[in-house]
Amino acid sequence: MNKIYKSKKIIFTAFLSVLLLLPLMPSKFSKKAFASKTAIEPNISIKQAFIYALKYNKMLKLEKIKLNGAVYEKNEAMSGFFPKINFDEIYMNTDNPLYAFGNVLNQRILTNRNVQSYFSPSFLNNPGMIHNYESEFSIEQPIFMGGEIYFGYKRAQLHMQSVKKGLSEAKQKVLYDVAKSYYSVILAKKYVNLMESMLKTAENYKTLSENLFKAGQVVSSDVLRAKVEVAKMKEKLASAEKNYRLAKYFLNITIGLPINSNYIITSKLKNRPLRKTISISSMQKTAFRKRPDYKALMLNKKNMKLGVKSAYGKFLPKLVAGYDYFSNGPAIHPDDSYSYAFTVMLHFNIFSGLYDYDNLQKSKSSYNAMLEYQGLLRDKIKMQVRKAYLRYKTDLMNTGVAKLAVLNAKQTLRITTNRYKAGMTTLINLDRTLNEYKAAKLNYLNTLYKLNTDKYYIKLVTGTL
Repeated sequence: MNKIYKSKKIIFTAFLSVLLLLPLMPSKFSKKAFASKTAIEPNISIKQAFIYALKYNKMLKLEKIKLNGAVYEKNEAMSGFFPKINFDEIYMNTDNPLYAFGNVLNQRILTNRNVQSYFSPSFLNNPGMIHNYESEFSIEQPIFMGGEIYFGYKRAQLHMQSVKKGLSEAKQKVLYDVAKSYYSVILAKKYVNLMESMLKTAENYKTLSENLFKAGQVVSSDVLRAKVEVAKMKEKLASAEKNYRLAKYFLNITIGLPINSNYIITSKLKNRPLRKTISISSMQKTAFRKRPDYKALMLNKKNMKLGVKSAYGKFLPKLVAGYDYFSNGPAIHPDDSYSYAFTVMLHFNIFSGLYDYDNLQKSKSSYNAMLEYQGLLRDKIKMQVRKAYLRYKTDLMNTGVAKLAVLNAKQTLRITTNRYKAGMTTLINLDRTLNEYKAAKLNYLNTLYKLNTDKYYIKLVTGTL
């Protein structure tokens, strides 16, 4: 029994120690917790990258916080329709004649016996210290405020909807940035692969020049030049690998993942035109119908229009009803005296130093400015759509031309290589042909990258991303 008791005591002590150490555990395992929270798939397509960005991107988190603030502003404006209910507990100790006599009346302690003393000049002039405990319960209900509450609520509602459109716009911009970063990683990997291929080719040329030199077909300078080209290719390969790592880091930052997250990019650079036929006019119509920033502007225009109506409402009278219930006593509520007051106030603002007039003119000016900005934004959208369309068409044509240039450069390189092996040309000419092939390949990869990102830019400027 003694051993069982000791073992139970040890188990209880260990359990208590674990409970005490639990608050310290998050600080030690915060990185692991974050890693599990942002667990990602080993293979990521462009669509999967979009999903992660919508979930983890820090800029979108800030926009969501702004939206929460706009929702609370709308709820705050809606509270103006409800009555205001308050309770106050006040203690007063005073020898002020007016307050002292008022407290006596509120406490209702006047009797036939003490009325003479309370109304005597000596008391009225020197009442001494008068104690009073007052409890006040009040209700105030606005009945008509010249449209101030109603328009304030509608404007807050429109502002919330505008912030929602701002969040939608931010999402589309983030997705476009993710698309560019995603395809930049693919492009950087293509650069690495190309440089590896170029290095292998340069090493083959070095071996070839050494063999030809041993056979007495070329001079020693060819061997030296081949070695220099190998060294250059190694340097370019190291630079390409560095840029590839940086591109992956930037993609992780753009998505919102930990910077050292590792995964496999599964989407590819494709030389594929858009499936359906598009035109500038149809794209512009889609942009005016879909773009969240244009929708937000239309909501802000309605907001400004309501602001003008609200400014007119300041010239109208206001009607407010109120009810107050009082409890007064010389001590802390042993024998309180109760009273109430019901009030209805009609308020006319006859002259406010031209403040209301200037506020009305300012509201009209804001609305007119919004009308002008709408025209500017329409022109901007038209230009962005036209630019996106023409850029896509140009890059589509350039991609086809660049592909043919690669095929031509590859064929020329093969012919020049065979001629060098036969001793019909120099290594200088062979290196120049190799550089031309590399430049053609790089140009093709760049145009392919532009073509793939152009598709997302078209979706961005038309509001359909």
